Amino acid sequence: MSDQETVRYLKHDRGRYFYQRRVPKKYQRALGRTFWRKPCGNVDFAKAVQLVVTWAEEHDALIANLASPETLVKETNRATRRIKEQHRKDYADLGLPLFYEMTEQRAGEKRFYPRDSLPRPWQAAAKMMAEADAARAGTPPATPVIDLIIGRVARLNDRETFSSVIKVPDYPPIIEFLDQEVETSIRKAIKLQITEPIEPLNDFDYLDWLQEAHELGFGPSNEPPANPDDRDEFEFVKRKLERKISDLSPDPNTISAVLERYCDFNSILPDTRSKYRREVGRLIAKTGDVPLGHVRTQDLRNLRDDLMGTMKPASLQAVFTPIIGIMGFAFDENIIEANPMAGVKLPRDKRPIEERKWKSFEPHEVRAILETAQNVWATSARGLSDERREAILMVVRVLCFSGLGPIEAIRLTPDDVNNRFISIRGNKTESSTRIVPLHPELADFPAWVASRGLETFQSIKSDRVGSVRHNFSKLIRSKLEQPILDPQKALYSFRSTFVNAMRRAGADIQVQRAVLGHKEAGAIRHYSDGPEFDVKRKWVEAADPRN
Repeated sequence: MSDQETVRYLKHDRGRYFYQRRVPKKYQRALGRTFWRKPCGNVDFAKAVQLVVTWAEEHDALIANLASPETLVKETNRATRRIKEQHRKDYADLGLPLFYEMTEQRAGEKRFYPRDSLPRPWQAAAKMMAEADAARAGTPPATPVIDLIIGRVARLNDRETFSSVIKVPDYPPIIEFLDQEVETSIRKAIKLQITEPIEPLNDFDYLDWLQEAHELGFGPSNEPPANPDDRDEFEFVKRKLERKISDLSPDPNTISAVLERYCDFNSILPDTRSKYRREVGRLIAKTGDVPLGHVRTQDLRNLRDDLMGTMKPASLQAVFTPIIGIMGFAFDENIIEANPMAGVKLPRDKRPIEERKWKSFEPHEVRAILETAQNVWATSARGLSDERREAILMVVRVLCFSGLGPIEAIRLTPDDVNNRFISIRGNKTESSTRIVPLHPELADFPAWVASRGLETFQSIKSDRVGSVRHNFSKLIRSKLEQPILDPQKALYSFRSTFVNAMRRAGADIQVQRAVLGHKEAGAIRHYSDGPEFDVKRKWVEAADPRN
């Protein structure tokens, strides 16, 4: 036995070495070949062995990769695409058009037409869609293959000889035709070869077929027909084809995906993002997490109508705030062609502003709240851990003496608080970013924040303010000696309560706005030093909501 015969895939012919290996039959279609054959060049035996071993390892890895059914299907699909493209190129090089058949043949029409002269392109698309559906079911029409066989037999009768083999699948309708119409001797003469049985079309090839049909029937140059009946058929075929394509080729721009992009683009904070997810989840519960372009105006109206009986107009506006946001964002980014919210009207809150805004607490109410809070939350409370109980008490105190909003207080970190001021940053609006001087009543707050006292709220994944809001509501509605039952007085009332205290102390409107984070305050809200900060500190320290 010679040396080269001991090395697998190494062949020797007329003084030269080369690599030869059969492609496993199940992978031949995907790879577009039956053999690998590579010359090693003008090299000696040792170098040839090195090359052959390297190539064999590369092909081993390729075969191992194709062992995955999904990978094999994808590679086969790529090979099919290459073959189709080559066929199109061959036809174009010969100046031959591709012909298409429509679903109906009207009086005076031919059976087949080239693409640029199709009387009704949408019917050709419907025909292709039907053929694709049949191929996917493993029952494609046998007519094209039978016509090919008949044509070759006719050419044989004209004494034409053939060098190329005509391959036809082992498919019952074709085999039945051959048994009845084509003798064995004729089959040999026309070089007919029976191949593998037909396998159902895989999803990738099916999708390619449908997309080709869509381009044929509804490409940019195809306008809807003027005839009303034809237009109805046009729209029906188009919608059906697009639905099938959408089912096979999921649109990445689902409702939830666009919401995340919208939040990222606008730097929406985690707590607000969680709220937006909850509200948009109401829409997803009705439509499913479909591509945003599939959401219709009627879907949004249905959501509105279902919620109108369960919530006030202001709450309904809050539900639709992120929906309006993502629709506008998607339209601006060309994710959707039209904004479905443009056809949706939301009810207005007709209550006067006095009935909608939070009312401030009176000084005697503030005193009662702080005293009762100290009694209730300074010691153990049922249903609350010691950490949560202490944190709720501290947050209520901070809101009372700072003008901060509840979520602003809960988001604070040790870096945001020192012995001179509280720094509010990272809010939804630029104007909310501000410096608030530390009130004397909050002298213990910096050390408490530094001890990670606010971290108890980090375990809450949805509404972090909810725990404070719920327990504060119980406090003022049922724990006070004289309960506060006015629904417009709640946790959020502390902001107006503190600004009223500054007003009573003599602070002007610009200082009040600077502390609250209103845009009209201008640059004064940002100062953490100098005369501007001293002005704010003077009036914050002078303000006492209890008096």
